[in-house]
Amino acid sequence: MGWVVTISVDSVIYPLSVVQRTSYALAQKLMIQVRQTENLIHLDACPTLLAGGTTTVTSAQQARELILRSLNDFALRAQIQNETSGLRELLAAAALRGAGV
Repeated sequence: MGWVVTISVDSVIYPLSVVQRTSYALAQKLMIQVRQTENLIHLDACPTLLAGGTTTVTSAQQARELILRSLNDFALRAQIQNETSGLRELLAAAALRGAGV
């Protein structure tokens, strides 16, 4: 296995859905186990060892950076989706009206 890194994040800043998306997106590179305690979510990560493959994440520091970058990416995507949901609904309604539906 080589190394294990644990990252603990505040569940208000990084909701479980964001952590799950991050874990899924990185599954080819890292095996991530998610644990939750009160207001913290813990991500325990180690390199994914696939038959016949080599890991591209070679250190705990590299894994930490990759996980934090992905967490921030998915948190920002969720924030943007939340903030633009009304606009998307208006655009869809206008498109449907224009199409005669």
